[in-house]
Amino acid sequence: MKKEIEGVFYNDPEMPQTDLNKINILSKESTSEKWTEYVSVAHRHFMEMEEEEWPSKIVAGNNAWYYWLEDWNKNNLNPFTFRLLGLGIPINSALYVFWMKEVGIRTEWGVFCNNWVNFLYEDEGCILVLPEHELALVLTNGSAWLGKRSIAKT
Repeated sequence: MKKEIEGVFYNDPEMPQTDLNKINILSKESTSEKWTEYVSVAHRHFMEMEEEEWPSKIVAGNNAWYYWLEDWNKNNLNPFTFRLLGLGIPINSALYVFWMKEVGIRTEWGVFCNNWVNFLYEDEGCILVLPEHELALVLTNGSAWLGKRSIAKT
């Protein structure tokens, strides 16, 4: 089975097979359920969210935690990898990566940290949810915002 999602997630640069095996591309139905549970009941994409929703609050309320675009452009992946791993989140923690309500995957934190460039082909970015942790990240337009996740707005 090919582990890529057109427009958002690619196995380029090539990921280790052990990491690819830990990536589960979710069906539209499963992704929608998890998005509604963790991200937003009302909106299907980050760019549509209202300022009261936690992903918008993270971006609006903080300066970017890290600017990853220059690292990507220079193929210098280690600085952002080290910043991500430095958060102290166990590498086997479950992670959902959402590009929108209908498009997402489930993997482990360590897989994302070690292969983050593969997940950021979409300019509008993605939302990272760690169900067992309150920290969340929004990655968009070359920047990463780190903050606390809250209940999806109803």
